[in-house]
Amino acid sequence: MVAPVFEKVLEEVGDNGRYQRLLYWFYVVPINFFIPWVPLAVIFMTSTPDHWCHVPGRPDHVPLEEWKALTIPREKDGAYSSCQQYNVTAGDVLPLLQEPSSPELMIATFGVTECRRLWEYDRTYYDSTLSTQQHWVCEQASMAATWQSVGVAGNVVGTVVFNSLSDLIGRLPVLAMTVAVFAVFGLVRLYVTSLAAIMITTFLASTSFPSMLELALIIVVEQVSPGWRTRITSTSFIFWTGGMCLLPLLAWATRDWQLLGLITTLPFFIIFIGHWVLPESPRWLLSRNRLDRCSKVLENIAAKNGRKVPESLQETLQAIVATQRSETNYGAVQLFKYRVMAIRTLLLTACFTCYNLFYYGLTYNMANVSGNEFLNFFLLSIVELPSNLLGWFSAQNLGRRWTAAGAAILAGVCAFATAFLQDESPWIPLMALMVSKMFITISFLVVYVQCAEVYPTTHRAAGTGLTSIISSCFGITAPYIAYLAVFGAWVPYIILFMIGLVGFLAASLLPETLNTDLPQSLFDANTFLTSEKYWSYKGRRCCAATTSNRSNKSKAEGHDNVGSDALASLDKC
Repeated sequence: MVAPVFEKVLEEVGDNGRYQRLLYWFYVVPINFFIPWVPLAVIFMTSTPDHWCHVPGRPDHVPLEEWKALTIPREKDGAYSSCQQYNVTAGDVLPLLQEPSSPELMIATFGVTECRRLWEYDRTYYDSTLSTQQHWVCEQASMAATWQSVGVAGNVVGTVVFNSLSDLIGRLPVLAMTVAVFAVFGLVRLYVTSLAAIMITTFLASTSFPSMLELALIIVVEQVSPGWRTRITSTSFIFWTGGMCLLPLLAWATRDWQLLGLITTLPFFIIFIGHWVLPESPRWLLSRNRLDRCSKVLENIAAKNGRKVPESLQETLQAIVATQRSETNYGAVQLFKYRVMAIRTLLLTACFTCYNLFYYGLTYNMANVSGNEFLNFFLLSIVELPSNLLGWFSAQNLGRRWTAAGAAILAGVCAFATAFLQDESPWIPLMALMVSKMFITISFLVVYVQCAEVYPTTHRAAGTGLTSIISSCFGITAPYIAYLAVFGAWVPYIILFMIGLVGFLAASLLPETLNTDLPQSLFDANTFLTSEKYWSYKGRRCCAATTSNRSNKSKAEGHDNVGSDALASLDKC
């Protein structure tokens, strides 16, 4: 296996020094802070406030509530109907201002009909949303969910194109493409008016996600030590949480969907401009036999970290390339060439799909939770902060496998409990949902680490992309999980419980990758951790002992120079 050889080279030039910190703060942090606005701002942009039929002719001196009492019938719960009106005109209503009639008499006299002249909207929180501008209410109420699903469909296509492309032409240029696509089409979609243009521009803008997030993480994960992988992923999710927490404040302050869209899109123009100073992944360069560029990047890493460049660097890189199997890279389809890798690809895909569907199904369903929309979203966002810290600690000490599996089943149990708490105080189901969100965030965090550690370098982006593609295909249904609440508030939570159960089973079948070296080729990945048993545990203490033994053995053999150590390891492969 040649992967450990490159790990030794990276360790020699520095795999957790100043270079990695600069890369993290100026590269990962900005993208992860702004990127939750890409998939989640649409929740506020399509928010549907209370609405009722517009019956023209109300005099200025007549209060709105009095006019509604004479033009809008009430539902069984006492609220005004959103989609029906009395079959009246202003001429019928004005004489009744002197002698108001009861609802029963109004129905008997005039009858009830569907809205004739569009709708009026409650302006308490929003001046305008896409739903109010396009009148996506009543018979058109599902259009908001359709618009969101079109965006998820864009995620699918974008992941197919961009992640596969990144394994062929490089991580960095494809990352720049995704940022540019969202910046341009994310802006254009705010000002188109026709339904077709609204759907097309949203689809195109959404092709940038989640490839933008995944490629940013992959570039950094491929340049840090095994111990830093979980730290990088976990702390990057903390900044994702920061961006999420700011989003409801922006929606509340702007009150307008176009202004919100503008604010959440403009930062990506700045990110695009700044990408020119970012480095390509040396691990990817090595996998594509670009030794000169790889050597220059490694020399730059050594210089930034205050390390000496290994004297035998070029020879070591050439030896690594010589030992790699010369297979043409055909993308994600090659992950199914070998049995072990094929099974693990399916398991990772199942995990990613379940966590993605659970996470966004729960988030979209916030519109059905009673209480203040902005406060509810903030609370379900801020709970991800302890999730990230707990996920980081647990993945580093208990291992990736049981952390992901345990958190998935606990998230499902909390969602299941919420289904039976609908008649309680609004705070009780909200608290249960916050706990559920906390656990599914942990699972989502860990599966990103597992994708980086199970897929080989040659197919890491393509493999992660495949999991995203399939999860996004199923993710198209996430807005409709929330929509199913029309049949009962408990329905979405039962569905989420079943999703969490499947996620638990899939996660428990993956290997434990804590403190392991990254596989470099498909052949490496197929022989990677194949001796583990299902009922096994490999936490930090076990891994520390293994690492210590490996270190002692290396010292006993007298490998003082990393170049000779690497070449010796190659001889054993």
